[in-house]
Amino acid sequence: MQWKDDYKIGIPVIDAQHKQLFLATNELSEALSKGLTPAVINSLLTHLEFYAVRHFQMEERYMMESSYPDLSEEIEEHQYFTKRFTDIKNEFTQNGLTPDIVHAIQNELSLWINCLLYTSPSPRDRTRSRMPSSA
Repeated sequence: MQWKDDYKIGIPVIDAQHKQLFLATNELSEALSKGLTPAVINSLLTHLEFYAVRHFQMEERYMMESSYPDLSEEIEEHQYFTKRFTDIKNEFTQNGLTPDIVHAIQNELSLWINCLLYTSPSPRDRTRSRMPSSA
């Protein structure tokens, strides 16, 4: 899946973070085609765990500042994704690299991107209406 400028919400720091999510998905796809190793999965999961915490905190701050009406639902979604990636990393630590781990990462990344892009007809309008125009 490729990042498109149409996905921008107009807040450069959030746009850059969203673009990183697409890059992580593409890195996983590339690693699958070249031969996946435990080190690659560990690195990806560590990156996603750090990314999620940092990104969600920042996004929630913008939502609070703009009095976004669905903030509690967004926080619940953020908690879900954070927990899922923590659970996947714990499973990876316990069981090593398995097809189930790879499948779970792919599914969660796809769900995350779909949630970002397709929660409403226009991600740009949805997000612009909920966040201030400057960072």
